[in-house]
Amino acid sequence: MPATIADKLKIKAGYTLLTIHPPKDFEATLSPLPADVAVIENGKNYQQIHWFVLNQAQMEKDLPKVLKLLKEGVICWTYYPKGSSGIQTDLTRDKGWEKLLALDVQWLTLISFNDTWSSFAFRLKTEADEKKAAKPKEERLIFQYADSNTKIIRLPDDLAKAFAKNKQAAKIFDALAFSHRREYVEWIVTAKKEETRANRIQGTLERLVKGWKNPANI
Repeated sequence: MPATIADKLKIKAGYTLLTIHPPKDFEATLSPLPADVAVIENGKNYQQIHWFVLNQAQMEKDLPKVLKLLKEGVICWTYYPKGSSGIQTDLTRDKGWEKLLALDVQWLTLISFNDTWSSFAFRLKTEADEKKAAKPKEERLIFQYADSNTKIIRLPDDLAKAFAKNKQAAKIFDALAFSHRREYVEWIVTAKKEETRANRIQGTLERLVKGWKNPANI
């Protein structure tokens, strides 16, 4: 697992980070950084873009500028306020991104940056991405447990047994939105090792009691 926020953002030694509307504490929040990392607001040579948006209107206004800055090999991290941040916004993980989603780019990952911001990454597609997209896709394991049409989740046996012993966590889980229940189940069933799966079962119980709506609390 990533040890630091810089690891989560895939920042490497010698990288230059181009920022757009960064909060004042952005660089401090990144600490500790790998050696020789530079954080800039203007420049032509950079490996990552870190773009902060408060709402959909700002995102759509900035988008043409960001697309001009995006180039081969550069990752763009896009930050938006969490619902619990206290910042007024019309953006959520699933809503407000229509113009951005319409782009033919490669979506990478979604992380929790801190208590205020969530962030997702994208980059220009490569030839390898195109080849991968052309291959027949295997059915995701989660589809054996989650039905998007009926919104019904079938619990894995080990999770059901854990919920039988922890009624509080079970009640919280049942009250979650379908998408968040699916994320917990997918997190569990995609574990490669029995030990990892057992840890994720326990982690699910702990996260639910803490009030986390999904495994990453995004």
